[in-house]
Formats: sequence, C-alpha cells, structure tokens
Amino acid sequence: MINETESRMVTMKDMSDSGISADEKTLYILLCNASFYLLQVYESLIRYVAHKYGYQTNFLVYENGKEAVFCKDDWMQEVDILVIGWEPGRMKGIEIARAFREDQCQAQILFLGNQKQDIIESYEVNPFYYFIENEVTHKKFELVMKKCFWEIVRSKKNSLQFISNGKIQRVQLELIVYLKVDHRMISITCRDKREILFYDSLKNIEEKIKDDTFMRTHRGYIVNLKYVDYLDKNELFLNTGESIPIARKYKQELVERMMDQEKNILI
Repeated sequence: MINETESRMVTMKDMSDSGISADEKTLYILLCNASFYLLQVYESLIRYVAHKYGYQTNFLVYENGKEAVFCKDDWMQEVDILVIGWEPGRMKGIEIARAFREDQCQAQILFLGNQKQDIIESYEVNPFYYFIENEVTHKKFELVMKKCFWEIVRSKKNSLQFISNGKIQRVQLELIVYLKVDHRMISITCRDKREILFYDSLKNIEEKIKDDTFMRTHRGYIVNLKYVDYLDKNELFLNTGESIPIARKYKQELVERMMDQEKNILI
C-alpha cells in the first residue's frame, strides 16, 4: 500500500440539507494502478468531483494488484468503489476484480484501460464503467463519477448496516429473506442461502429497516414479504421452502399486508 488519505470534509449542514446522512455520503475508494503518476492523477480527479458534489472520500492506494488482493479482507465490506487499471503490474485488473467479487464484495468497479476489446471481458464482474484512458475527457469522467456516487448512496439507503467481527458490513435489503434473533444473536438469511451473524436486538433492526416490505411476525422474526408464498394458520410459508411462525399479536396486520400484496391466505 502506498498511502491512506482522507479528503477535505464538507460541512454537516451540507449533508443535512441534502436529506442524506454524513455516513451515507462518505465514500471508501480503492485505487490500483501500476503507474504511480496515474494513481495521483485519478485520485486528484476523484477528490475534485467528490468535493464538488458534497461527498467525503477515503482512499486506499496500491501500485501492486497482488497486495490489494492480499489486504482485501481488512476492509472489503467497507469499500464502495474499486478503480482498477486493466493491467496493474503483473496481475490483470480483471483478476483483481474477480477476487473481490468471489468474496461477495458489492463495490462499484471502474476499469481504466487502453483496449476496447477488453470491455467485453470486463462484463464478467459487472463493472459500473470501463474508461478508455486515451479517449476519456474530464467532463465524461466527472459525469460517470457523479452517477457512480449517486448509485452508491442509493444503495446504502436501501441496505442494512451492522457490525460483524468488528467490521462495518452492509447487505442489500432486497437480498434479505428474513432475520431471526436468538439470545441477541441476529441471523440474516439471504436469497443466495448465505447466513450472516452479528449481535444486536431485533427491535434495533426493526427501527433501522425503513422498508414496508419487511414486517415483524414473531418476537424472534422479521420477514421480507417479497419472499412470502402463503399464510396457513399460524405459519408463514416462503417461496424458499422455509416456514416462519406467526404470533397472534402480529397476525391481523400481517393478513392485511398480505391482502394488499395479493398473497395467498389459507384460513
């Protein structure tokens, strides 16, 4: 790693006026490029665009792709953007991006390259954009970065943030099937069958999730109604094949919510 830097801070008033929290407008950006000169250029450009639109930035800067991959577990869940040279040193940019994606990193990826034919290969890791370095203008770079920043903020607003193993993590709400608590241990079951564990109370989680597709069905469960197949007596059957208990105090509201969403209810 070359350095870890932090951009000039915008005021808290700027944040509150926008309706977005300071935390949501703080961006963690990894830069990886074999050229130290290009690292400096792109860091300066990103700082400029971020400051112009009221974002805070923290940078992790690497000249060596293997080192970036080696260190990824330290901050992978916090990083928002990966800006990767297509061939930084001995490790290709696509290989770096693939290593992050294989570990469930959801960061937006921006590639910097010189060959248009590499764009198709980059689709494998679902990048936000692929810049052709000898063609990109400052205006185009600013436009893409602005859209990227906004997409990240939108994603953060539609995610659940928590601390697991001492690290800040996020999971997109649309991926959560249900949450369960057992002695203050929260378990998130995701659409892809992942299970995420961390300590908290279900009451705190309920307050954090500002999405009307989620509902408390039991003292130990919050369910994403998108994954509900049908309700039968005191059980909620999910389209994942699982069933969730329903407490009497939540049943009437649950029935009404399911009727609004045209879900099946068996009496």
